Amino acid sequence: MTSVRSKLIDSIQDRLGVSFENSTLIHEAFMAASAVGRDSNKDMALIGDSALQLFLQSQGRARHASRKQINQIVSRIASNRNLAQRGFELGLDRCICKNPSQGNFVSDKLMATNVEAIAGAVFLETSWVRAALQRIVDALGLAWPDS
Repeated sequence: MTSVRSKLIDSIQDRLGVSFENSTLIHEAFMAASAVGRDSNKDMALIGDSALQLFLQSQGRARHASRKQINQIVSRIASNRNLAQRGFELGLDRCICKNPSQGNFVSDKLMATNVEAIAGAVFLETSWVRAALQRIVDALGLAWPDS
């Protein structure tokens, strides 16, 4: 991992308002799958996807939203399209350690996986501390809508 990439990840942590004691987690969150057998962020993304959905569902319940409303909001906010858009807007693509065959290209799916992996890293780092997840959800622009 290059020091430039490490500095970018550090700046992303600052922007997102998180600091990892176990820096391996956040670095793994930015590790794309590779043809050369390098560990990737897909397992962490699976955890992050579930954590994000559960978090949003609990927000909906706290707002006394109907099941239908909760499902619609969760589907929209946690969609790959929305996650990718937010990731690109935040410049996360500069930090992703890509598969060499991808060159510099970051697909929407790769970006969405990366955003899910960041949520997973926060979940694992904090052992489901709700306030930490709230901060990362807010910083990523994935919070329950006000209206």
